[in-house]
Amino acid sequence: MLNIILVEDNDVKKDKILELITSSIDIPESNIEFACNIKAAKRLIYKKPYDFMILDLVLPVDEDDDPSPKNGINFLNDIHSNPQIKPITHIVGLTGFSEHFETYRKDFENRLWQLIDYKAEEIDWQEKLKNLLFHLIKVRTEFLQRENLDYDYDIAILTALQDPELKQVLKLDGNWEEFKYGNDATLYYRGIFKNETKTFRVIATSSPQMGMVASSTLCMKIIHNFRPRYLFMPGIAAGVKDEVNFGDILVADQTYDGTNGKITTTESGNKGFSPNPTPLSLDSDLKEKVRTYESKSRYFFELKEKWQGNKPSTDLKVKIGPVVSVPYVIQNEDELISLKDHQRKLIGLEMEIFGVFYSANNGFNPKPKAMAIKSVCDFGDKEKADNFQKYAAFTSAQFMYDFILNEL
Repeated sequence: MLNIILVEDNDVKKDKILELITSSIDIPESNIEFACNIKAAKRLIYKKPYDFMILDLVLPVDEDDDPSPKNGINFLNDIHSNPQIKPITHIVGLTGFSEHFETYRKDFENRLWQLIDYKAEEIDWQEKLKNLLFHLIKVRTEFLQRENLDYDYDIAILTALQDPELKQVLKLDGNWEEFKYGNDATLYYRGIFKNETKTFRVIATSSPQMGMVASSTLCMKIIHNFRPRYLFMPGIAAGVKDEVNFGDILVADQTYDGTNGKITTTESGNKGFSPNPTPLSLDSDLKEKVRTYESKSRYFFELKEKWQGNKPSTDLKVKIGPVVSVPYVIQNEDELISLKDHQRKLIGLEMEIFGVFYSANNGFNPKPKAMAIKSVCDFGDKEKADNFQKYAAFTSAQFMYDFILNEL
């Protein structure tokens, strides 16, 4: 429902306008706020935005001042120039002084608004006002239906950790600016990725904690608030030994919840587990674009050389395959082997990807395409350490950046 502010110092005129709005258009009086002078109106519009303002032209500045059309025009100009004033979707002027109509009509038209000549007993002003309000109601209704919304940001980047994952993202060339969105307590960063031919609007943030629930919740907020076309999750992961090496960049072509299934009792009376994976897949076009990098050994050699810190001796490669999500950190080789028994092509495990893919697939329209790019920092065994965490966060973020600019 529209929120309306009526700025009017003539009680008779005010009552006629109010009757028109509440009876003919069925907008409740509780959605309409009133001001009888400019100072009172400013107090209202400093506090909150309005969908529609009906502005008398000839107004006093304060309660005991004389009304003047110049006051109305000065107020109109102030609405456009004062950054402290909350936005107003549409403004219409309504004057009962016909002698001022032609003089000040263009002041409204130059702002793409309209000044209506109010004659109490005629219906022309009523029809014009009703048409404007009906149009705004229709536009607002259509806008609030999310299936009619288009994408806003090109790229959203979500990491599970502030350090080292988001820190490496923010080192990418994006001219980053931090900000808060509405009443959301999450700290976001917006930036631009660009080259000679492409420009992408980017939003980035990190989850308050690791895990599928936290990442999925944040992912839903990102989709709802920013409507990204693509959703990327870079970061670090555990690799499956003998399938990948330290530092390898893992691109999940499938992800599933490794704990989804049934706890059973075996014939010997021991606890067993019967898995019921429900995999979600990477978009096939994105997967094919990643596959073109499998033969680009020079690219990965140069990417590894860019990192000046601790790094493994093995060549850097990109690996495409299933990555399982579990709600806990694994430092046990038998547990990882058990997970691989359920998916023989498994290349890695981590704690968030399935939640992100699930939110992208089942969230609000328009839905983004999700892609996870995580590099191997350990093998989920007793040798688990953080020696290569920063290197892995760097390679995943850098590969994501290059992939976006070169392939999207």
